[in-house]
Amino acid sequence: MFIALEGIDGSGKSTQTNFIVQWLETHGVATNNILVTREPTHDGAFGVKIRKVLSGEEAMSVSPLEFQELYVRDRKEHLENVIFPHLRDEDAIVICDRYFLSTLAYGRAGGVAHEDLMALHEKILGASWKMPDITFFIDVSAETAMARLGQRNKGRTPEYFETKKEFLRNAADAYRELAQTFSNVFVIDGEKPAEEVSQAIRSILISQFSPCTRQS
Repeated sequence: MFIALEGIDGSGKSTQTNFIVQWLETHGVATNNILVTREPTHDGAFGVKIRKVLSGEEAMSVSPLEFQELYVRDRKEHLENVIFPHLRDEDAIVICDRYFLSTLAYGRAGGVAHEDLMALHEKILGASWKMPDITFFIDVSAETAMARLGQRNKGRTPEYFETKKEFLRNAADAYRELAQTFSNVFVIDGEKPAEEVSQAIRSILISQFSPCTRQS
């Protein structure tokens, strides 16, 4: 099974990723069958380039469309080198912090047309493509996200998008529209306390996994 977590910066994806791992292990999934990964990647050639821009180490020197192309090329490497090899085992589970919808939401927030973003995936990925079995979109307002990021970023430099409230607002709006467009996308109210968000995710996991897990 391939699970993706989506949402704007500050939505709580990392916290809920940890919850999902703990829930799976509690319900009998072996630790070595669970792969937690994220995009942009930390060690892929394109992922490293993206992270340098996000951290401010390098200036944003390309157009919004060209920047999103880096994400799609990073995704191709990520699928071929990390995700697909792990999923060869029938008991394997991949949990990915950000994936396909992030490119669409953030690209659209940056002014890139939806059709151009889809065309990038078709051109670069072609048959090397997989949609998640489950996508959790953790929905929060830009105001909530900015408040959380302010707390989290004490003592560290915020990333490129983390200081752009209007951009995050537009990305959140794009996510909400996309959640109605693609299948197997579950919208979770991220404004609630983390424990309640986890319980909402838990209910969905119970409905999606084998009968032996549905009683707990």
